[in-house]
Parts: sequence; structure tokens; C-alpha cells
Amino acid sequence: MPGVAVASYHIQINTGAKGAALEHAQYIGREGRFGEERYGEVEARGHGNMPAWAREDTAEFWRASDEYERANGNTYREYELALPRELEPAARVALVERFAEQELGTSRPYQWAIHNCTASDGREQPHVHLMFSDRQQDGIERGPEQFFKRYNAKNPERGGARKFSYGADKAEAALAYEGIRERWAKVQNWALEHAGSLARVDHRSLAAQGITREPEVHRGPAVSGIEARGEISHVGERQREQMAAREERRQVVLQEARELERGLQVAERVAARDRRELAPLAAEVPREDRAELERRIEADRREQLERTRVAAARRIERREAALEGAKPQQLPLFTRLVNQARALQDRLVQSFERVRDWVRERFRGAGLSPEEIQAGKAGFRAEYERHKAEELARAQALAQGRERHAQQKAADLARQQELERAAKEKTQEPKRHRGLGRGRGLGDDD
Repeated sequence: MPGVAVASYHIQINTGAKGAALEHAQYIGREGRFGEERYGEVEARGHGNMPAWAREDTAEFWRASDEYERANGNTYREYELALPRELEPAARVALVERFAEQELGTSRPYQWAIHNCTASDGREQPHVHLMFSDRQQDGIERGPEQFFKRYNAKNPERGGARKFSYGADKAEAALAYEGIRERWAKVQNWALEHAGSLARVDHRSLAAQGITREPEVHRGPAVSGIEARGEISHVGERQREQMAAREERRQVVLQEARELERGLQVAERVAARDRRELAPLAAEVPREDRAELERRIEADRREQLERTRVAAARRIERREAALEGAKPQQLPLFTRLVNQARALQDRLVQSFERVRDWVRERFRGAGLSPEEIQAGKAGFRAEYERHKAEELARAQALAQGRERHAQQKAADLARQQELERAAKEKTQEPKRHRGLGRGRGLGDDD
């Protein structure tokens, strides 16, 4: 979206197995052992479409789901959604309610809670947990046990509430989920426009948007919350390892691109050097020796081009192999590398076809004066010095890049050591009141 600020887009669809619903509902609501003092406050909360027996206390619904849903069924489904920072709290609530009504209608029971922790960049990280059941209300009053029984198509009043379907197979389910992603983007953009913000979100992949960079590693509220308390997050550690590996791969790709660009530059410099060297040489060689010299130069030129052609062919093979195994977001870069390698090969073929003309152009009819010969030699020396200066500047830039990378690694290591130190000190403190010293259960946090 050229010229438009891009807001953060994130949606994650989770499901819960039998026995996990009530605990997760307590977690997003900061109830029970998931108190606000330890896990952070709830910015806003709400629910809808609950059966009569759970309208006063939604925990009753999730408790019944854990108890009566079939053993291999999902007791809940959840959309974990990043909310735009550009929206005020009231606008975020309106956005969540609009999306819940749009996706769940008046049939599927749900509850939601907005959390707002601190992101890795120090700014707020608002997000919502929209937790719901795939069981659909159809106007028939059912008690807790019957609600979660198998649906009876012939006699609906005798069976449980019918489950919502996302498709007959994985392909249809994938299309359904893609539709959810798109609708979440649309409703966010509507809210941003309504709030007067120029920012917009895009649910499409980076490759589909024509962006060649790799996706960012999404830390998520859980990792941010855990590390903000000074505890060690294994997910955070894994994410840092992923970012380091991704940076290493990026440097490899950039090095390949630099080598190819350097190959093109070297080819141009060789041609420029030959023009400057051969013209003065042609003027100094006796006419009777010129034919033999041309023959030798032509043979040397062909040998040089052949070596370069073989190297170019190998480079194309490597680029094409990398292109076949490239990730979608890397396709534009690898395609460019392959095209550049093929362009160099085409130029070499053209050079092969006119080697003799190339030699004759430089050895015959030069008619240079001594002053022009000296000027040609001086020009060659200047070109050589410029080439050396560019190579030195390139080496210095590479060294600076390596130094910055080393500094970043040192900073990450220092931060990790600080987290480990804080965690060690925390374990030495006496257990806090209100049961905060007990196990964390889900092992997850905002």
C-alpha cells in the first residue's frame, strides 16, 4: 500500500482439548489463579449468545463443555487478535464487538477479553482473546449435559446443539480460515478509517503484497509478559535463535548478490582496462609483428571468456537450485539473481561471437601520438586506483556490518544474562501471597 502507514496485523486461531476450556476462560478473564496482580489487568471484557443457564456466570458454560463435550472434540475455539495501537480503548471495544457479531452472529456462545501489555519496542501491545464454542443455539432450550451431546438431525430437541462447520475437508477449511483473515483485516480498516487514522492493515502474505523481506518474528503477548516479569521464556529464546539464523541466511543471500554485481563490474573494468592498455600497445608494436600479436591476444581473450563462461554457467545452476527451494517471500530476490546471471552469460556469448572484431578494433588504425599513448596509460592507472578505492570502501562497509552484528549479538547476550539473573533472584524470594507461588498451569501469559 504505497504512501499508506501500515498497522500491525496478527490473527491466530487456537483450539482447546477436553478439560482445557474453563482454565483458559479463567486465564483470559484474569480469574482464579490467573490474578491481575501477576498476569496484568483486563482492559475490557464481554460475552454473548450464552444459554440461559450460563448468562450470569460464563464459567458454567466452559465447565460444562469440559465435562460433557465428547472426548476427541474441541471444547472451545479462539481468535487471538492484535488490535491497532492507533485506536482508543473505546474504539477497540467497538471493533471487537463488531467482529464478534459479524463472525459468530446470534448463535455461537462466546466471551472476550482485551489485554494490553508492553511490547518489545516499549509501546503498548493491545490484543483480544475471543473465545467461543462451535455449538450453535437454535432456539431449543437444552440443559448443560444435553447441549454438548451429538446433534440429532431428525429430532433436534432430543440431541445436542449442532456444531458449526468450516468445510468438508482441509482445502475447504483453509479457504474458510483465509476468509476469516480477510474479514478481520476489512473490519480493522473500517475502524481505522472511522477513527480518522491513515494506517491500514493487510492480511495477505508479504509475497502476495510484492514485498521481498522475510516476515517478522511475532513475539506475541505471552513472551512479552513472561520476560517483562524477569522470567526466562523458552519461546523467546527460540525466537532469538530463529532471528539469528534468518539474519545469517540473509547475509548469505546478500553476499551472493554482491558477488554477482562484482562479477558484472569486473567484466566492465576488464573491458575498460583492455581498451586503455591495447590502444597504446598497438601504436608501439611494429607493423610486421602485429598479426602474430593479434593472434595471441585473440587466443588469450577466448580463453579468458571461456573461463568466465564456465563460472557463469555454474553460477546459474546454483541460482536456479536456490530459486526452486526458495520460500515465497524470497522468490523476487532469487529470480533477480537468476536473471542477472543469465544476462551476464548472454553478454559473454556475444563477446565470444565478436572476439576477432574486438581485437581488430583495438589493434588496427590506432594512429596514436606519443601524448595520446601516455594519456591512455595514465587513464588506466587512474581506473586501477579507483577500482582499489572502491574495493577498500566495500571491505570497510562489510567490516562495519560485521561489527554491528557482533554488537547486536553482545546486546542480546547481555539481555539474556540479565533475564537469567532476575529469574534467579525471583526464585530466592519468599513465596508471595494469594497463591502466586503455585504452578502456572497453562505456561502461557500475555
